[in-house]
Amino acid sequence: MRPEEFSKEMWNCWRDISFAYSSLARKMGVDTSELYVVDALWDEDEGLSQRTICERCDMGKQTGGAICKRLGARDFVTAHPSEADKRERIMALTDEGREWWSQPVERMRELEVKAAESITAEEIGVFIKVVEQYAKTFQEEVQR
Repeated sequence: MRPEEFSKEMWNCWRDISFAYSSLARKMGVDTSELYVVDALWDEDEGLSQRTICERCDMGKQTGGAICKRLGARDFVTAHPSEADKRERIMALTDEGREWWSQPVERMRELEVKAAESITAEEIGVFIKVVEQYAKTFQEEVQR
């Protein structure tokens, strides 16, 4: 396969994965971006800074802030200033948020495991290595 064809296939794979997550969110009756933010917070009892949430979810500061604000208005997250930097807000799931979001997050994670189980250990190793190399090289070229 030529590099041009491979690049197109990588894009198609990324698009298909993105579509699968969006389809799941739609089926569960939730917003995809909110699902990503809640998933980022799910295992973080102490919470995360909005900056970290944006990095993990690959979203801009304004988008991440708006999503956190929406989740906060519905009492799904709380916000408090960071002890290290009072200008930075730490977001954490509330008990109500955890309860309301448990089904979408658990279903998403269940499907992620099921999808991973359909791939052999050898294929997983090759997949991770190839995607990491592709991403690293792409990012290096962006930085030039």
